[in-house]
Amino acid sequence: MRKFLQIVAITAITVCFCACSSTAENNAVAKHRKIGVQMYTFHKKTLEESLPLMKKAGITGVGLTAGQALSKKYPNVKRIGPDMNKEERAYLKKLLVDNGCVPVSFGVYYTTNKSDIERACAFAKDIGIPIILTESPADWLDDWEKYCAKYGIKMALHNHAIDNKANKYYDPKVVRDLIKNYKHIYACPDNGHWSRSKIDGVEGYKTLEGKIAIVHFKDQKEFGNIKNQPVVFGTGQLNTEALLAELDRQGFGGYFLIEHETNYDNNLPEVIKCAEYLKTH
Repeated sequence: MRKFLQIVAITAITVCFCACSSTAENNAVAKHRKIGVQMYTFHKKTLEESLPLMKKAGITGVGLTAGQALSKKYPNVKRIGPDMNKEERAYLKKLLVDNGCVPVSFGVYYTTNKSDIERACAFAKDIGIPIILTESPADWLDDWEKYCAKYGIKMALHNHAIDNKANKYYDPKVVRDLIKNYKHIYACPDNGHWSRSKIDGVEGYKTLEGKIAIVHFKDQKEFGNIKNQPVVFGTGQLNTEALLAELDRQGFGGYFLIEHETNYDNNLPEVIKCAEYLKTH
């Protein structure tokens, strides 16, 4: 009887140890996730006005966007990007440093001129941006590869939803097949737009395994609804725990960019809740 009880006790301790170890590992993964904000989230404010919000949220990663003005001090800079002059770029760098922020991406960058690719790469290197997000045409990828190699950065193909008629990047298989042979070109999957296209996010991540540089991470009120319905992580239908588990399985070490495309006048509370979710799941 005594031996039986000893076995039961040892088994219970082992089970408890394994469970606790698993929980500790999950918490460690969550704690060390790289968290940023795609700044289109705050695009109704200038970058100078919105970076202090990042400090309030305790977030340092900044996904710069051309869809945001720089500062009221520079009213001509309606769009952050390679057209900025030396003085304006210096002010951009100062704003980032003063707010304890780090630029982790720039985009989604659009241009109709292939000659702008090198200008964009030079801008990224100047500012210290490691990744440019684009939805450039497929026949431009060789040029992106060339100039990304020259300037020491990456390009990541971003996707919108199936209602975007400019390309078929909403389909992760299309993106995978386009980028698989490039060294400096990766993917920036947006699982919210996948949902709008009725594409399962977990399967999308699996399709792009090994080629995901950064993600626009979202939850949506309804899966498969073409309308954009962003909600706080964990409160919608996208099974965010399964999405995170798949990226963790892959050993994804890039930034999770929160892009909360709603309630633009006061969406900081939702951004903070999303960041907390990423830290605890």
